[in-house]
Amino acid sequence: MSIGGVVFRIGDDRYFLPADVASKVLPMPGVARVPGAPPELVGVALVEGDMMPVVAVGDLDGRGSRRPASTSRGRADNRPMLVCVFMGERVGLVGLEILASGFFAPAEPAGVMHGDVAVPLFDVAAVVARLREGRWAV
Repeated sequence: MSIGGVVFRIGDDRYFLPADVASKVLPMPGVARVPGAPPELVGVALVEGDMMPVVAVGDLDGRGSRRPASTSRGRADNRPMLVCVFMGERVGLVGLEILASGFFAPAEPAGVMHGDVAVPLFDVAAVVARLREGRWAV
């Protein structure tokens, strides 16, 4: 048995998301900042006719920042955005490097094998939960 999905890197760590959560990879769109939002929320973007939060899960500028450089604010660029669907909500993850997509052998306790490395599942639920917290959330 194999599991379809995507393996990606955040910093030095690898993670996996199954295809029923990771729906596609797109170039990072232009975003609008949200006043008072947590630092990891890059902003919101119009993607395929829907507004979606764009969340930095890793470094965006090569210096450890989770915000795009001020000169690129609002502009699209070629960095990858992994579009995920979790409990009916779409969220874009940026600040990551896509390593592979396809079918992978399962690894215990949860995750897949990428080469000879066991890769754990990425916790999208935690990302969505953080977005729902704080004074800025509706």
